[in-house]
Amino acid sequence: MIVLVVIAVAAGIITNIITQQVRAQDPLYQCITSEDLPYQAYVTIFVTVNNQEITVPKNIGILPDCVRPMHTHDSNGVIHIAYEKPYDFRLGHFLWYWNFDILQYDATVYVNGFDIGEKYLDTVLHDGTSIRMDFKSKNSNII
Repeated sequence: MIVLVVIAVAAGIITNIITQQVRAQDPLYQCITSEDLPYQAYVTIFVTVNNQEITVPKNIGILPDCVRPMHTHDSNGVIHIAYEKPYDFRLGHFLWYWNFDILQYDATVYVNGFDIGEKYLDTVLHDGTSIRMDFKSKNSNII
């Protein structure tokens, strides 16, 4: 029995170490030390929920001790991306940083005016892209 406990604890510790190493290499978990980095992109985003415009909050991706490569500075609807090299930051990553609960909504998403369908979370954010996201509560009668 003690051997099983030791094996379980060791497996947990090893899994934790591996997870930390993988996340250290993933830009989504990294903090940038400067915004003066070679790769820069600015993406405009406009969001409605049940036909009401909502403000994209300032400081998404900005924590007291960490600035993520993808973040907002203010509530003007601009996502700023700053990183050491090009990386496919995606709309789903941004919504994850924002803690926006997409599961309670049906979404119609437009990129540069074109409806991109159901795979909107995979949309790569490129410099100059304009995104409009219209969310409707599921089981809502709002048209």
